[in-house]
Order: sequence, then structure tokens, then C-alpha cells
Amino acid sequence: MWSEWTVSNRVNAQDLTNDAAGQAGGAGKKVAGKAARKAAGKAVKILKKLAMDFLKKLLLAAGKSLIAIVGPVGLLVIVAIILVVIILSAIPYSDWFLDGNSRSESQKKADIEYEQKFKTVAEKTVVEVNGIEASESWKSSLKNIIKPSWGIPAALVRYQIIVNNKKVELSDYDPNILINAFKPKYSYTKIRDDVERTKSVTYCSWSDSEGNSYHTGPDTMINTNPRSAHDVLSRVTFDYGDMEIKPLKKYYPGGTLELTDQWNYKGTSTNVHCTTDTYTQYDHTTVDDRFVPNLNIDGTKFQNILVSQGINKTDMKLVYEFIRVADSNWNPFLYGANNDSTGSMYAGQAKVSEAVSRYEPLVRKYAIINNIEDQVNLILAMIQQESGGGLLDVMQSSESAGLPPNTLTDPEISIMYGVKHFASVFRSAGGDVNLTLQSYNFGGGFIPYANERGGYSKENVVAFSQMMAAKNGWSRYGDVDYVDHVMRYYTNWSSLKVSSDGQIFDVQAVLDFMSKYMGIPYVWGGRKPEQGGFDCSGLIEYTFNQFGINLNGNAETQYNKTAAVTEAQALPGDLVFWSTYKKEPSHVGMYLGNNKFINSNDSGLVISPMDGYWSKGFLGYRRIVK
Repeated sequence: MWSEWTVSNRVNAQDLTNDAAGQAGGAGKKVAGKAARKAAGKAVKILKKLAMDFLKKLLLAAGKSLIAIVGPVGLLVIVAIILVVIILSAIPYSDWFLDGNSRSESQKKADIEYEQKFKTVAEKTVVEVNGIEASESWKSSLKNIIKPSWGIPAALVRYQIIVNNKKVELSDYDPNILINAFKPKYSYTKIRDDVERTKSVTYCSWSDSEGNSYHTGPDTMINTNPRSAHDVLSRVTFDYGDMEIKPLKKYYPGGTLELTDQWNYKGTSTNVHCTTDTYTQYDHTTVDDRFVPNLNIDGTKFQNILVSQGINKTDMKLVYEFIRVADSNWNPFLYGANNDSTGSMYAGQAKVSEAVSRYEPLVRKYAIINNIEDQVNLILAMIQQESGGGLLDVMQSSESAGLPPNTLTDPEISIMYGVKHFASVFRSAGGDVNLTLQSYNFGGGFIPYANERGGYSKENVVAFSQMMAAKNGWSRYGDVDYVDHVMRYYTNWSSLKVSSDGQIFDVQAVLDFMSKYMGIPYVWGGRKPEQGGFDCSGLIEYTFNQFGINLNGNAETQYNKTAAVTEAQALPGDLVFWSTYKKEPSHVGMYLGNNKFINSNDSGLVISPMDGYWSKGFLGYRRIVK
């Protein structure tokens, strides 16, 4: 190696001579080139000077003309507008701020079109379910559960726009790539033990030469043969969770769950003196489409995937908020959101474990069906008391369905019957929460009993329990402390009273108005309930407009429209502000005293404590002034 390198790099005398000559020629060229560049430089300077003089004269003439037309003040306004446009053009999505916190019609159209692409891509991930042998309603429910939320890729893009301050559009991203990490994968089990049974029943009749008749049968013979093997969906997996799908063997004819003596008549054959009738029956295994199984999600793994997609772990709450804003059906608690991530005290909402929170979508579904959606959180508090979310009969509603206790083994069926029973007693109790809860535990018969004796009271509860225990020969009947047990997990916002001292408006009236929307979802950019919910500044804007106070604008605008007060001076009705994802005010609520404030955050419209999560980024108290 070394010898080859030295030979190939050896320099002889001729090479040195040529190199020297080349250097000399190069020096001459450099001298000539230097002189030429010097002359050219002088010429450029002269041309620049002439051009600048021309531009100055042109701008001066244009300025004089503008002044003559619009006057000196008008000229200053035009210059200011030009400067503002230049500055804003450098700000990502400045159009959103310029246009009153809204997208232009063309931008909205583009957003909708691209959001539809997200939805289409998400829908494609569950197309395989269509080919599964199961009822259509079961397949529809399964797809809704396992289909990745289209809000996830939308949130990943929004994160880049808002948090990373990138001037990008949705169209800069391929939905197929963004959704890839969240796609379900399907596994199948080969079913080989289904069989077909054939039953032959033979009768024979003949006569001998002497005219004697003979009969035999029925002779029955059953043959069993394996049916063709086939695949049955047995598991749906994600990089962050899985769902086990149980098989269900049915017996035909009849489609029963146990083998019966039913047979299908296949035909009759005759052979000399004998006649044979043939019958068949068979097994057939499919998915168990009586119930839709639970999707088990590892929230930590889900968040790690988001981190791998460029999300900062400290911004997880914000990203969950983005997803839920895009897709209101998405439940963050199923994906590892901390139920206390916003420090919510949940006035009018439940303080429950994650095991219970995961059932919120099902509770809401059946609450809507029974027209009691505003009671979702009270029902969640009941589930916390009934089962803590740890039993299959989560609402302990087997008896409400006319079945023995704990017969129900599907959480959705339990919730379906439980919510239906709750709705019935809620209406019969005239909306009285205490009477409703105790009647859920005792049964509807407690309502007329209590009403005849002045309504709900602990005395009536104990007396009814003793009466029913004696009637049934039991040692006890129901839970006489049921109301107290449930209300441990629920805060009733309707009992909250605040003072209006020191304010220019009736604080209690404003709180009562906001409370009508308690629990309504958070909606990014939501300015009125018709949009499905509020964002933080939208709640303040909409509410105070009802009382003749103009607080239109985002949180920063509302901050600038109010006057600062110290913590010692703070009163119920003051606005409170935080810096969350940017230095400027980006979250707002109304202070209620006792370290609480009402606001719209990713948990919806709630009352939250000002410590814990909300102790960070606090900008202070501000008073609404005339």
C-alpha cells in the first residue's frame, strides 16, 4: 500500500517545471484580473449612486403626490399599514388572528377537505372488519372502538403549527404516514374443530314367498366428519393496546349455543327393500358478536408513540386537548390522560378513578338515549360506588334487568340497563338527586313511600329499609347510607353561592348562567354553545355578552380589557389568567373565591382549584371595570 501511494504521487522535474510556469502564468492573470475588477467596482458604485438618486427622486415625487391626495396623516396611516402587514406576514397563521380568531372561508374549506382526508385514512384502517362474519351492528360497534381517531394526526399537525411555531399547512403532511403508528392489526385463529354430523335412519320391509311380511328399523347411524377449517378474528392489537375477541360456536339448525336434537332433512333414498332418510346438523364457529369486548390501552405506550412523533412529553396535556377538540368522541382517559391533569374539582362532575372514567363514553351514549345527558357525571359517581369499575356488572344492574345478581358479564349491557333504571327513578323522583340515588339502591317503590312522608330524609330511608327487611325476612335491606357514599365522588355545583360585593355585575347570576353549560365539551375556537362547546375565552365572551359587558376577544385581549388587582384584593367575579403554551395570556376563567375558578378546559366546562396544575403559569387577578 505504502509503495503504491509513493509511486503514484512522485513528482518529477518536468512536473516541477510545468507547475512553476503555470504559477507564473497564474500570477500574471491575477494582476490583470485585479485591475479589471477594480475598474468594474468603480463602475458599479457609480451605477448604484445613480440608481439611489433616481429612487430618492421617485419616492419623493410619489410622497408629494400622496400627501397632496390624502394629506400627511393619511400617508402615515398607509406607511403604518404596510409595516404591520410586513410584520404579520412573518407570523405563522397571522391570518387567524387578523380575522377575529377565525379562518377565512377558503382556508376553512381547505381545512375541511384535509380533515376529510384524515377521516378517510382512519376509516381505511378498519375496512377489514367488513369481511368478518358477524352482525352488522357488532361490526359497526367494533369499528368505532378500534378505529384510530382522526383527531390524532390532526393534533400532530396542529402541534407543529401552534407549539413549534412552524408555518405549515395540513397539506404539508401525508395522512397515511401520520396514521401509520396508530393502525390496528388483526390476528385470526384457525378453527379446525367444527364438524358436520350426518344421521341415516333406515327402514326395511319385505315379504317371503309364503306371504309373510317382515319389517326392521328404524336403524339409526350417525357419522361425524370435520368441516373445512376457517379463520376467525381473535385479536386486534396496536402498538399501545389490544383487544381479545372470543369465539362462539353455534349449532345448526337453529343457531343454538348447545347441541340439540334438531336436524335438517336432506333427502330419502331407496335400495331394494330399504328406505333411508338422511338428516344433517353442523357446528359453525364465528366471533362472539353478542358483546363488543373492551379495548385495553396502555396510556404510557400511547404517549411514547406521540413522543416519537415529535411531541414534547411536557406538552402531552395540550396534545390531548387538540385531539379531543378535533374529535369530540375521543376519550382522553382511555389513553392515559390523568384525571387530575387540569386539577379539576368537577363541580357537577365526578371525581372518579381511571377504571371508572373509561366507561364515560358508554355512560354518555345511554344517557343521551334516555335523555339525561346532564346526569352523566352523577352516574359515573354511582359506578365508583357500585363497582369502582372493577366488576363486569359495573352498575350492578343485573337485578334491574330481572336477573340474579352479577348475571351480566358485559359492561355495556350493565350500563345500558343501569342508566335506563336511573333515568326511570330520576324522572319519578322529579329530579331530586338524593331521592333518585336512594331509589336506585332501594328500587322505585321508595319514591311514593318517601313522598307520602315529606320526601327524602334519613329517617324515611332507615324506616323503609327496616320495613322491607322484615317483609322479606332479611337481616337488612339496601344501603341506608347510599346517598352519602355516592356523593363522596360528586360535587354538586348548584349549591355553590358567591358574593357580588365589589363588582359591577351580579356574580351569582353570571355563575348560574355558566353553570347551565357545566360539563359541555371544550371546543377550540368555540364562542357559543351552538358550536358544541366553548374554549376558555369563548365562555367568558359569550357569558358576559348576556349581561351587557363586552369582553369579546381571546384571552390576551380580555387580559388587556381588565384591570389588575392583588391577591389580597381579589373578589369572586374577577378574571384569572394563565400563560400555558406561550408567554402571553392564553387561558382565562372567573374566580369564585376559596381558591376556585370556573373555566372551560380540556375536561369541559368545570370548576377547578387554583393549586396543583393551575399553580403554574399564573398571571394574576384582573377586574372588569366600566
